[in-house]
Amino acid sequence: MNAVFSLQLECHRHTQAHKSKKDGSTKWGMIEMWPMLDPVDASPAVLVKRHNITQQKHIELQLSAHQDALQQQNQELEQDSFALHEQQLRLQEEAHSLTQRLEVILHDKYQHSKHSFDSDTPIDKTLTFLQGVIGGKVPPVEVALDLFNILSESDTNLRQPVGLEDQLLQAHSIDNEVGQSMLQLLQGSVRNSPLLPDRQGPVPANPTQLSLPAGAARPDWMDTSFVTEQNKPFVPPALTTSTEKMLLDAENNWQFDIFKFTEATSGVTLALLTFHFFKISGSISQFGLDPVKLWRYLQRIESGYQMQNPYHNSIHVASVVQMTHMLLCHGGIMQSNALSKVQLLSAYWSAALHDFEHGGLNNDFLIKTAHPLAITYNDQSPLENHHLAAGVRLMFDPELSYMPMRLLRSEDLLVLRSTCINMVLGTDMKKHFDIVSRFQAAFKRAPPSSAAEPPLQSASASPVQDWESIKPEDKTLVHQVTQ
Repeated sequence: MNAVFSLQLECHRHTQAHKSKKDGSTKWGMIEMWPMLDPVDASPAVLVKRHNITQQKHIELQLSAHQDALQQQNQELEQDSFALHEQQLRLQEEAHSLTQRLEVILHDKYQHSKHSFDSDTPIDKTLTFLQGVIGGKVPPVEVALDLFNILSESDTNLRQPVGLEDQLLQAHSIDNEVGQSMLQLLQGSVRNSPLLPDRQGPVPANPTQLSLPAGAARPDWMDTSFVTEQNKPFVPPALTTSTEKMLLDAENNWQFDIFKFTEATSGVTLALLTFHFFKISGSISQFGLDPVKLWRYLQRIESGYQMQNPYHNSIHVASVVQMTHMLLCHGGIMQSNALSKVQLLSAYWSAALHDFEHGGLNNDFLIKTAHPLAITYNDQSPLENHHLAAGVRLMFDPELSYMPMRLLRSEDLLVLRSTCINMVLGTDMKKHFDIVSRFQAAFKRAPPSSAAEPPLQSASASPVQDWESIKPEDKTLVHQVTQ
């Protein structure tokens, strides 16, 4: 008190021992005293505060011990991290060594052969190269040299995958005979390969005659005369409730069961399905088509498909008709105004007759055996030309001509014919890569507004608004891809 009142110190501190009330042990405390005035009577007073020094020292010792333990753990973690880093370097060296050994093994085993099919054509590779340059990327010199060598070859087909023959014939995952057959379909020639018909059987002694399966009717195109079914009565099929439901399902189902539909509509599967799409598309009413003659025409088309043909039969064609409808109405084509109403009519018509009177043998076989069809069409897609010509020729039969004279005498007929020609002739497999390559190239160079929304978009997407800016030849590619 003397220090506070007499010496008038601002703060006085001193230590003092005291007994703990809890355990009776002696503990030390720090006493701090400040002079002040009593707030009641303004008399001199003292403010006292006690600190527990023993407890503070104990806490300081605990913190020091924890700090020492943490430093020890940190040192141990640093040692573990260093050991892990050394182990990682060792594993990387082992992985690099294994990679080198694996590359040597693969090189010796496959001799640099490619394990995946490269479908890029020289045009595709060139566009990709140029897009990289335009985008500021510097392509490797090896890529530029490979592209230069490809384009400088005199026999390079710009619209066919590079090394197509070697890829198909040397692929380890493809049987050699399968590869030869695929190559015949895609380009029509194979090095040192025998003649491969679509089905097993000897090459006919007389190349102008084709052998047919037992019990198969002879297609009209094998005879010199053209035969039609005159005065065939119009007999509409009796639709059951289940058949009507299947027709409704065919309008919207990407997974439509064509085999179940065939069982329910035996003999009229193709005719019934095509007639239904003609009707719901509004083509019959809009163009004034004669439904009776249309039904006769479609029945005649269906009769031109032989069920003995294992693939090119009416079931396959009916499936193509249904998928064409899905692409048109649910694939964004009609929403983007890619086809006019006349071209829509032509699309259904083309799908129905695209394999009409197919004899079961491929184009390469017909060409190599000097078949009359190959001679007639100068070896240029003889089957596809016949499918189209024979199907159109039926239109001149008065009993089957379902189009009104006003349509046959209008400019719409030219659009109808040209669209059908492009679609049907485009089904020749030799033109596959050419069409796909041109379609992809056209898509890449499409105007900005249409490039953001490709023509083949979902029905829920907004349609392309500037379809008129697309070149006519590029529109034709969309028609061909539809088939």
